[in-house]
Amino acid sequence: MTKESTTMLLTLVFMAVGILYQVAIGVIYQRMIQQADTLSGTDNKLLKQCKERFINCYKLNGGVSNIPVFVDKYINRIRVLGMSINFMKHLSGQLMLAGVFVAGFGVFSGIVEGHRFVDLLPYYIISLFGIYLYLSAMSIVDMPGRRRMLKTNLTDYLENTVAQRLEHGIVEKEKLLWELAQEKNAKAERRGRSEIKAAEESDHVDFDAVENPERKGPVFSQEEARELEDILRSIIGNRV
Repeated sequence: MTKESTTMLLTLVFMAVGILYQVAIGVIYQRMIQQADTLSGTDNKLLKQCKERFINCYKLNGGVSNIPVFVDKYINRIRVLGMSINFMKHLSGQLMLAGVFVAGFGVFSGIVEGHRFVDLLPYYIISLFGIYLYLSAMSIVDMPGRRRMLKTNLTDYLENTVAQRLEHGIVEKEKLLWELAQEKNAKAERRGRSEIKAAEESDHVDFDAVENPERKGPVFSQEEARELEDILRSIIGNRV
């Protein structure tokens, strides 16, 4: 393979990979935007991770004070094949610059070697066409606009759907716990009253009889008193 062919191939590879990175960024954002409105049934792993992290953070801290900031942080942490989206964007630009630099090196080498302009023309055509495709891909992808759209959709769903459901679940849980506590207290109070009543019935004492023993009933009945009286009279009469 000649030096010119190698230079041309490197130029094409660098530019093609740079453009593919831009296309990949657009595809990632577009899929997330389309599925952000239906996070409950989405198959997107990145959106599922966002929802799970939000739920865990909400339960751990009792709420999320600033949901847009949470979404911004999550978008910044998105990784594809170990690379963040911002890194992919910068890498795409660097690859395009590398392609243009290699093409310029080919032109410079051709001039030094005395090649004609017609022989150097392919380098110019590839460079201009590659830059055009790269700028077109950037305008179509519109990374800042898609990022804002994704943030808006995620924030709206998390704030108006997930947060509301979690808040309703926490309120219902607290209400249930309060009702259980009230029922438990009522049972304990009824049990205490029944125990006190049983103790009073088992330990009942006739305090009136203890304090006023003279108020007790007669020792002998009327018939027994009459018999006793007759016996005493007979005994006294015999003695007399």
